[in-house]
Amino acid sequence: MSRKRMVLTCAAVSLGLGALAIPIAANAGADNDLSTTCGVADGAGKWWASGRLALSNQGKSAAKDWKLEFEVSEGQATIDNPWAFKLVQNGKRVTVTPIEDRGAVPAKGERLVNVGINPGGKAVPQITGCKVNGSGGSQDPEPPTAPEETGSYVIDHRTVHVMWKPSTGFGSKIAKYEVFQDGKPVKTVGGDISMTNVEGLTPDTAYKFKVRAVTESGKTSAFSKEIQLKTKKAPDPGRPAPTIPKKLDGKASGPYQASLTWQTGKDGDGDPAGVTGYRIYRDGAKVQDVDAGATTATVGGLSPDTAYKFRVTAVNSAGKESAPTDEAAVRTDKAPDGGGGGGNAPGGLTASASSKHNGNVTQHYLNLKWSVPTGQGQIGTYQVYLDGKPAQTFMWGTGDPVMPIPSGTATREVLVGDKAGRTFKVKIRAKLGDGKWSAFSEEKTVTTGR
Repeated sequence: MSRKRMVLTCAAVSLGLGALAIPIAANAGADNDLSTTCGVADGAGKWWASGRLALSNQGKSAAKDWKLEFEVSEGQATIDNPWAFKLVQNGKRVTVTPIEDRGAVPAKGERLVNVGINPGGKAVPQITGCKVNGSGGSQDPEPPTAPEETGSYVIDHRTVHVMWKPSTGFGSKIAKYEVFQDGKPVKTVGGDISMTNVEGLTPDTAYKFKVRAVTESGKTSAFSKEIQLKTKKAPDPGRPAPTIPKKLDGKASGPYQASLTWQTGKDGDGDPAGVTGYRIYRDGAKVQDVDAGATTATVGGLSPDTAYKFRVTAVNSAGKESAPTDEAAVRTDKAPDGGGGGGNAPGGLTASASSKHNGNVTQHYLNLKWSVPTGQGQIGTYQVYLDGKPAQTFMWGTGDPVMPIPSGTATREVLVGDKAGRTFKVKIRAKLGDGKWSAFSEEKTVTTGR
């Protein structure tokens, strides 16, 4: 690891909340240029918080051997991707090391380490004392890399869509992106967003856009390369909107999707060829676009035995949208009975107790296993309830390396504290494609060991 320049950023965050950065003084190592910045979420709970540790390597070769250390004020830390990292906790001190090349930090790149922290209901957890290879970070973090344009395009005569590859922040989380139009700032978006529309432009006019990143510590990146876009010519102001598509009909095509059919709409001058596409609305919200040649569509990601209302509009080359069709009411079919993931609820839930020893502390876990609901596509989010209250949310499809979304069966463990002989009632539910939660699995009762 000699002669590698690395920056460590640590942030403990509860789900859906941003972290508050707290500087920590440290000494730079002789062979490494190191710094650390740690944070704790405002809304971290007494039962669960997520830790996000980002190692950045500015060296010319991958960093395959490193040692990350930090302290948790309460509870037990667990690693989200144990195939890439090894976590050992001794009291409050936590050490994370890579497993062979799977945990290496790429040259001129980053490696994220995601951990979970469960204080067993005692107090809100905090992370302090972050070190990598024995050194913390007192020096000023470097600015993030410049965003890279990734396929920006013109939408119509008034609007363009600007897209960019996210920046890499060395030492501080990206807080926002600033979009400039012809040298002047026109738009600001959050640090987790990498595209935006710029509206209110002049028709048939060339513009130059550029984007830069801003970190939570106020560092700004260099600007992206100029993005040159020219708006379309203004449509004939007298051109009417398309006619309304006719005879919208909908029916369930199983527990999780609906099939829609309609008759072709026409442009304002009566020409069907002037229609460039159709928009499908579910319960008032746009959910799908289809091309001009379509008169049928399948809308998926629905919940079983649930009523939905659909409408369809036509859009012409001038960007004008017709009024919507009458509503088509559809109730999806009921889910199949029985376990094994045949319905929209997780099936076949089993729960057992186990324990792990860290020094003089014994932590108790609930080991859960269930069948993934079928017919819903990939399901990456599940919520665990203990004694009738939400206790933890599991998310797959995230992390670095990305945690593969389970199919068939899924397993996970839940830390429930250091007390033996406690009895819990546990059940889980899944987040479906339409954003709704599924029905609950069967509830199981389990007691921690003595």
